[in-house]
Amino acid sequence: MSEPTGPNASRSAPTGPPMMPAPDWYPDPEQPWSWRWWDGQRWTDVRAPMIAERPARDPYSVSAWFDESVAAAKGVGVRVGLLVLAVIGLTNVLFGAFAVAVFTSGRGREIRSLLQLDDVFGGGASVELSDQEWDRVRDLAGDIAVSAAPWMVVLSIVAALTATWALAISARVADRVPSAAVSDVSRLDDSAAALRRVPVVVAGVLALAAIGTAVLGVAFLPLVLTLTADAGGGPVAVAAVFGVIGALILLAWLLGRLALTPILGALGGSGLGLRRSWELTDGHYWATIGRLLLASLVAGAASVPFSLFNSFGLPFGFLAWLVVLLVAQTLSNVVATLIAVPAQVVLVHHLDHRVRTVSRASPADRGT
Repeated sequence: MSEPTGPNASRSAPTGPPMMPAPDWYPDPEQPWSWRWWDGQRWTDVRAPMIAERPARDPYSVSAWFDESVAAAKGVGVRVGLLVLAVIGLTNVLFGAFAVAVFTSGRGREIRSLLQLDDVFGGGASVELSDQEWDRVRDLAGDIAVSAAPWMVVLSIVAALTATWALAISARVADRVPSAAVSDVSRLDDSAAALRRVPVVVAGVLALAAIGTAVLGVAFLPLVLTLTADAGGGPVAVAAVFGVIGALILLAWLLGRLALTPILGALGGSGLGLRRSWELTDGHYWATIGRLLLASLVAGAASVPFSLFNSFGLPFGFLAWLVVLLVAQTLSNVVATLIAVPAQVVLVHHLDHRVRTVSRASPADRGT
């Protein structure tokens, strides 16, 4: 076995496994004017200029990830924030136009009259209806739902594609922030490239949905079989408790390992991103889950103020309420996208760098 190659490694004959120095910044043996990060087993490619004191933190720490995510979010917001706002806003305008069309149609006007919605939105008292009137409202609502279903499907697809495009263009720009090359590509080219990534991201999400459905299907199969065979309460309870709970645990683990699939699909170069997400999260499951949850919490907290305005327009009538609601939802969605997506891109960079560092390590660095 070759001698350990890390900083301060002992040159005496070892009596047991070689002791490696703790992860930290050390003088770079290849570039004496730089600090270099030693991860406890091997040198990484992370360097910092040699200054009076060594850098204070692990370049893969939560604080480093958070700071880089903030910088990436700022870069994305400045570069394409207004563009994302315009596209998501246009989608919500379509939903608003659809809602106006429904409530100004013949059936919609009758529902408004029965429920006295104009008075309710104007700040009036609640309405009490007879059983016959409630039956009529339900019949009208059912008729509207049937006739409007195709339009709702179309609008839902448009909204999903719009959200996917916003994710793709945000990821594309965030990917260039560390190299300070954010403005090297025109917004038009970024938009076109993001549009080309939409089918890949959608396919990756559908694959995740298929995996989740398959896991749940297998989990519920024993329960269905025991119920079909009329096996009694004991076997049914065992199948329900152990099968379903076990499946939920397995599903959570699988989705955690594959959670980076949409971002990897948006960045390109990894197919759908399923396999690459599996590779990147190998050995870093909890670090990945923790950072994704933190990013979601920050994005959710930043979006909360906009949701407070959802009912602001109620005293001014239905149209005013609808406009305020759509504006609030648009801003909430944009802010969440511009925060969560760059944070995931930075996480991919960190995990990718670690994986590449390990794969390039020599056998001596691995202690073999």
